Amino acid sequence: MSTQHHSLVTVTVDGQPLGVFESRTGGESTAEVSKYRPGGMQKQKSRKGQGEVGDVTVTRSWERERDADLERRLRPRVGRADVIVNDQPLDDDGAPWGKPTTWTGTLSSVTGGDSDANSNDAKPFELVAVITEVV
Repeated sequence: MSTQHHSLVTVTVDGQPLGVFESRTGGESTAEVSKYRPGGMQKQKSRKGQGEVGDVTVTRSWERERDADLERRLRPRVGRADVIVNDQPLDDDGAPWGKPTTWTGTLSSVTGGDSDANSNDAKPFELVAVITEVV
C-alpha cells in the first residue's frame, strides 16, 4: 500500500530542470462517451469518444533564493514554454519503484502566491501546464 507522499515529483521547463515539487494534482485521462438507445426497447449502447488529459498543477513552498528569479523568468514564457512533469513512485525507503508517469505540455500559469501581512502560512510557488501527452 502506498500513500500520497510515496512520490517524487520533478519538473522541467524549456529543458531546464526546476527540481522537486511537493504536490501534483490533475493529469487525469478522460473521454466523453455518449449513450443512446437504438429503439425497439433494445439495450442502451455507447459511442466511444476521444481521450483527453487534464491540466497538471505542481506546487511547492516558495523560497526566495530559489524561486524569485525563476518566477520572473517563467512569467514571459507562459503559453510558450514546454513543460515535462514526472511523478516517480517511491518504495517505503524512498527508492524509485516502477516506471514514472510523465506528462508533457505547455506552461499555462505561474503563481508566486499571495501576500498577507497577517498570515504565517507558507507562500506557494505553483505552475500549471496544459497537457498534450501522458506516458
